[in-house]
Formats: sequence, structure tokens, C-alpha cells
Amino acid sequence: MSTLLNREEWLDQLERIAAALPACGVPVKICLIGSGACLLEAGMPGRASHDLDVWQPGSDFDLGELRRAVIQAGLLFDPRSALEPGQPYVQIVNPGPTQVGAFEPVFWARFGRLHVYLPPWPNWVAAKLARGEPQDIEDVLYVAKSQRVKAEEVEACAESFPEPARHQVLENLIYLRILTP
Repeated sequence: MSTLLNREEWLDQLERIAAALPACGVPVKICLIGSGACLLEAGMPGRASHDLDVWQPGSDFDLGELRRAVIQAGLLFDPRSALEPGQPYVQIVNPGPTQVGAFEPVFWARFGRLHVYLPPWPNWVAAKLARGEPQDIEDVLYVAKSQRVKAEEVEACAESFPEPARHQVLENLIYLRILTP
């Protein structure tokens, strides 16, 4: 398996994770942020990712149950000892260096007991602008055009970001304002 997975490969992985969950029980709710959300929902051509970032505050799951299912699916779960793990993984992300702002998760898909949610696109764009890496800006421009995200919506989301992330979003909004009609 390549370390970068495309949309179809991540869909297969989500199905494997769901199949590894016990058949009975409450829904396992995960809220995806980062590039995984972009390639799954926005369908960015040629985009692939080595991980799925699960936003802990927007999710609701039993940690042990999700961990077992992810490992059974053949992925690493929340690796902390390697900066670039050698295989695809699911990462649990909490507020800190990563910020997404305040939002109500939006239902995206159900795979058996596995329910997948995403942040609203303005929050997702703001999070990418807060990070501001070249790939993030490319993702932002694609999503802003394909999902019709307006700079004003992103600016409003930035208000719920703590400093210095808020400042970074507002500074990087220039890319959105200049490069999207």
C-alpha cells in the first residue's frame, strides 16, 4: 500500500474500519478535518493523503473500539513517535497548534456504525489558511472555487480562532481574495 491514498482508497479504508467495528452499539462519530475532508468531499483531482485527521472536539467514539478497528483495517492509529509514519494512519487531533474554530459538524456519510462528519467549508478553509503551507493554499483555492466559499465567511470563522491562528487566517485571506473571483 502506498503511503499516499486517493479518494477511492480512503473510501475503502473507511469501509474496512466500519467492518472491523462490532455490529451493535452506538454510532462511532468521527469528524474529519485536513486534506482527508478535501479529497473525500470536494473530490480534488490528483489529491492524495497519508492520513485522516479526526477532530476530537467534533467526534464521539470509544477510543479503544476505534483504535482496534483502525488497526484491524491495516492502518496505524494516532502515531506519536514518528513524524512521517511509513504507512497510512488515522490521527486524533485536539485544539492546540491545529485550529478549526467553533462549528457544528456536518454529516457526510455513514458506513455501518461509522458516521463521518466534516466541518463547514468556511471553517475548513480558515484552518488551512491558519497553517498556510503551499499545499494548504492549493487546497484552499480548489475548495473555495468548488464549494463557493466566500472570503467573508472565512473571516467570520476566524473570529472564533485563538491568537496567533486568527491573525494567520486573516493575513492569508489575501490568497482567497486575490486568486478567486
